[in-house]
Amino acid sequence: MDTRHHELIGPLHHGTGSKAATAIVREGFRRGRSRSYTGTGVCLSETLSVAYEYGMYETGGCVLQTWLSSTARWADRRGCITLERAADRNTWDDFFETSGLDAVRAYGGNVWVVWNPQALTLVRRLSHREALQGLCAQFDSDGPDHGYNGVVSDYAGIWWGREAEDPNLRRFPDHLRRLQRTLKRCMDRTQSQLPRSTIAPADHAD
Repeated sequence: MDTRHHELIGPLHHGTGSKAATAIVREGFRRGRSRSYTGTGVCLSETLSVAYEYGMYETGGCVLQTWLSSTARWADRRGCITLERAADRNTWDDFFETSGLDAVRAYGGNVWVVWNPQALTLVRRLSHREALQGLCAQFDSDGPDHGYNGVVSDYAGIWWGREAEDPNLRRFPDHLRRLQRTLKRCMDRTQSQLPRSTIAPADHAD
C-alpha cells in the first residue's frame, strides 16, 4: 500500500560506529556500497533497543535519530509480502527500482528499509545519556519479561534486578559493575522504580 503522510514519520533509529555516525550527521545517509539481506537500502528501526544493538556506546558505537519526510512514498511490507522471505540479495533493490518507493516498513517496524536517503531528515546523534534514558523507558514499557540481545539484554537484567539470574552478568562481574556505573551516571539509579508484580509480561522479543 503506497502511502503519504502530512507529518514526519519517526523517530527512527540507526545504530552504527562513532566515525560513521559523524560522517552521516555531516553528509547525510547514503545507501550501502554492498548488499545486505535488505539490499543497499539504509536500515533503521522504530525500536531504540534494536538500533542500540548495532551502535553500542560501550564498544565505540552510537545511535542516530532521524525522521522520514512527510512527502516520502513508502509502504508497509504487507503490500510487498515476498520481501521478508527473499533469499536473493538483489530482491529488495529490484523491488525499489520497480516500485518507485522511498522506503518500506518491515518486520513490524523493527526494520525500515530506506532506498532514498534524501527522504530522511533531521538527523541527530543521541548522547549516551539520551540513549540509555530511552532504553530504560522502553524497558519499563515492555515489562521485565521482554527479551533483548547483546548489551541491551544486560542492561535490562540490571534494570529489573535480575543480575543473579543472568549467567553473562554473573560470569563477568567487571562488566556488570561498568554497566551499573553507567546506569547510575545516566539515570541516577540502576533499577526501575516500577514494581515488577504489577506489569503484564510481554509475549515477544526483538
